[in-house]
Amino acid sequence: MKFMLKNYFITNQGRVFTALILTGILSVASGFTLIKGAVGASANLSFTTSNEVLKDNIKPNRLPRLVANAVLRDLARRQGISTRELQIIDYNQQTWRNGCLELPQPDEICTQALIPGWRIVVSNGKQNWIYHTNNNGRSLRLASANTPSENLPVQLPTSVKNAILQAASRRLQQPISRLTIIQAQQQTWRDSCLELANADEFCTQALVSGWRVVVGAVDQTLLYHTNQTGSLLRLNQKANESTLAPVQIPVSELPPPLDRDIVFRQISSGGFTGRTYETVLLKDGRLIRVRIGDANDSERSVRRVSVQQVKQFVRSLERSKFSKFKNLSYPAPSGAADYITYTLTSQEGTVQYNDISQNNLPKNLQTVVKAWNQLAASAQS
Repeated sequence: MKFMLKNYFITNQGRVFTALILTGILSVASGFTLIKGAVGASANLSFTTSNEVLKDNIKPNRLPRLVANAVLRDLARRQGISTRELQIIDYNQQTWRNGCLELPQPDEICTQALIPGWRIVVSNGKQNWIYHTNNNGRSLRLASANTPSENLPVQLPTSVKNAILQAASRRLQQPISRLTIIQAQQQTWRDSCLELANADEFCTQALVSGWRVVVGAVDQTLLYHTNQTGSLLRLNQKANESTLAPVQIPVSELPPPLDRDIVFRQISSGGFTGRTYETVLLKDGRLIRVRIGDANDSERSVRRVSVQQVKQFVRSLERSKFSKFKNLSYPAPSGAADYITYTLTSQEGTVQYNDISQNNLPKNLQTVVKAWNQLAASAQS
C-alpha cells in the first residue's frame, strides 16, 4: 500500500513539474510576442492622447504616452471596440515584485526581480479595467474588471451593481475603480426595511425580492441589502461588526486543482508549531494525511471511510452550495496570532478560513466544516 501511495504522489509531482516547464516555455514565447507587438505599436502612434489620460496636470509623474497607447490598444483588441471609446481615468507609478507584474498565470514561473511600472485604470463609462505594466508598456497584464467576477451571478442587475458601488464609494471614501463586488446572492426579504429596520421604524410586512451584496476595497468589506432594482438599499451594520466578510483569494495564492480521483482536500498551516498538513479524500474512501516538508515521510497516515460515506459527504457539499464560496477567504482578525489557517478545496473551488473565526463563518460553510470534521473523525486505520 505504501508503495502504491508513493507512486501516486510521485506521479502527481511529475505532472506538476512537466506542467511548470511547459508553462514557463509558453510564458517566454508569449513574452517575445508581446514585446514584438509593443515595438510595432510604438512606430505608429496616429491618435492623440489628450482625451485618454485625465488629470495629467495634477499627477506629479505623467503617464508616458507609449504606455497609455499600449494599454488602450490591448483593451480595445480584447473587447473588440475602438480606442476612442476608452479613457484612462486613473494611474499610479508602482514597483512590482516579480517579472509577472504580480499577476502570474496558474503554474507560471515568475522571475523574482523588482519591476518599475504603472497601475492604470481604464473605463468606457460603464465598466472599469485595471492594468499592470512595466515602465515602457512593452510588458502589460490585465489585472481585473470591477464588474462581475466569476463568483457573481450573471443576472445581477446593472442598476443594483451601480447603486452598491456608488454607496460604498461614498462610505469608504474610495473611487469606484478601487472597489470590487465580491459576492452577490438573491434574497427575499421579509419586510420593506429589508430586515434592517432602524429603532422605532415602521416596516411593512411584505416579501421584497432583492439582493445580498458584499463589496470590498483593499482592506475593508461592506454588506448591503437591496431590492430587485437597487433603488432601495441598506448597509448591514450588524453584519459588518460581528460577522466575517470574505475577500478574494489572489490567483497566485490558490492551491493546485484536485486530481480527478480526489474528492476533497484540506490544508492546515500555522498554529504554535507552524507545521503544514495536507489531508486528501479519495473516491475509494482512502483518507491520506501527510506533513508537508517531512523528508522522512514519518507522519504519513492512511485511513479509510466507506464509499457510502464519501457519497454522503459529496451530497453535503452540494446541499450547502460549497461552490458559492469559490476562491473566497475569511481572514483572521487584525492582530491575531498563532491561529491555524484551513484551506478547503473541492472539484469546484477553494475556500479559506481560520480556527479563531470559525464560529462566525456563514452557516452553510460551517455545515461543510462540520461534515468534513465528522468524516475525518470516523475514519479507521
